[in-house]
Amino acid sequence: MTERFESIRVDGRKRDYVITVPPQHTPGTIEPVPLVLDFHGLIEGTVRTHPLATQFSAEARAEGFAVAFPLGPENGLYWDVALDESNPDLRFVDTLLETLGETMCIDRSRVYITGLSFGAAMTSMLMCMRANTFAAAAPVAGMMDMCNPTDRPVPFVTFHGTDDWILPYQFYEHTAGAVAAKYGCDHGPTTVTLEPDPDPATGGTITRKTWDCSGVGSAAESYVIGGGGHSWPGSEFFALFGFVVGSTATSLDATAVIWDFFEQHHL
Repeated sequence: MTERFESIRVDGRKRDYVITVPPQHTPGTIEPVPLVLDFHGLIEGTVRTHPLATQFSAEARAEGFAVAFPLGPENGLYWDVALDESNPDLRFVDTLLETLGETMCIDRSRVYITGLSFGAAMTSMLMCMRANTFAAAAPVAGMMDMCNPTDRPVPFVTFHGTDDWILPYQFYEHTAGAVAAKYGCDHGPTTVTLEPDPDPATGGTITRKTWDCSGVGSAAESYVIGGGGHSWPGSEFFALFGFVVGSTATSLDATAVIWDFFEQHHL
């Protein structure tokens, strides 16, 4: 596994990212690999902790895809999520994909987006602005219903803890259902309780909600983490900071769930 810190120029400004490439992707290879873009939350990029939290590099090593961790403005402080083609972070993403497409063999039908908190808002923005670019999305702890229906409804899976005090669950409780309804998915959802119940770390029930979006060629799933805080489920890193973010579920590995979901969706 090769991990590199790289920079590109976007509108005359240097923008940074970390790229992790699977070992089978050697120079000259013609076998395309999927790509995941994983967006950090507020300040996470500045302190460089987001890759530690999600462990998407380890998942890439096991599953054979590439993952890039872009850094937001001001050395990874935040993201601009404006629904505007002039948005500099939107242009950063466009340029990053173009650059990686020139330097790697990327399967452009299998490019995915995910992110935590502010990164979930960034993911939500891209679901609106680049619906025909990304095969699926996974906003964690901060999915937003940002736009009118797009030509292509982007399949998504999302997660949110009911005890999230940073982005309180009550403000996001109905977001997944609202987006699914906008897509034209059948009424629902179907709700399943995950085992073990309760989760050993949060003390709450984890439920998985799914909407039937087969009629519109999409998918919508939401994991509600009972007792969960503002964290990435299954993250050992976040479990160390429960005094800041609240409880982190240990019986659900969001990174593995996200990749399993991504594998089901191609452009």
